[in-house]
Amino acid sequence: MQQYFIKETLKVGTYVTLDDEILFHLKRVLRKMKGYEFRLIDKENKAFLCTLEDDRAKVISAIKEERELRHELVLALALIKHDRFEWAIQKATELGVSKIIPLISERVMIKDDSEVKRIKRYQKIAKEAAEQSLRHRIPEITSFMSLDEVASLPVKNKLLAYEKEEEKKLEDYDDDTLIVIGPEGGFSKKEYQLLMERGFSSISLGKRILRAETAAIAAVCIIGRGME
Repeated sequence: MQQYFIKETLKVGTYVTLDDEILFHLKRVLRKMKGYEFRLIDKENKAFLCTLEDDRAKVISAIKEERELRHELVLALALIKHDRFEWAIQKATELGVSKIIPLISERVMIKDDSEVKRIKRYQKIAKEAAEQSLRHRIPEITSFMSLDEVASLPVKNKLLAYEKEEEKKLEDYDDDTLIVIGPEGGFSKKEYQLLMERGFSSISLGKRILRAETAAIAAVCIIGRGME
């Protein structure tokens, strides 16, 4: 069933005016007619079943369900090639992350792209992925952060996926969790030491060396499974 996010509070039995973007998608892209049923998520992250009524939606009933993880799961992923980073945003959103941090580290090469432009595109990808997966919230996409800024975040469980770690494996984490994924080539020794000094735990994702986007999704999937 099609789903959209709106910035209003909804109540059963009322009508809400749909914005041009939603109307265009419903009427021009999907070619839906009056009476078509779809979902709206309001600004309080509550889901409602609605029907299309010209340029409005009639709120039919509240949808009682739980689609979000029990705890906050934050992914800090080093900026890699555009298409691979965007793919990771899409899949991490589908898997339930609450926040995605584009991370700048020593081995990240930043070109002349506008950060504002890239963040706007990342937000669009996350929104569409949240709609497709019927989530009740869109993950926050932060501004670019340095490793020092990420290391200072007040999260209880701080994890570093490290290719040289052989013993410690991912487990279930019953609290808010931050997972940091480095770029191709990994983190430098200095960066590794910084994270260890800031209370991070080094964990392994297996015996094979994974691409950054693969490591990100593997970690999110494993951690998120324990938060369902």
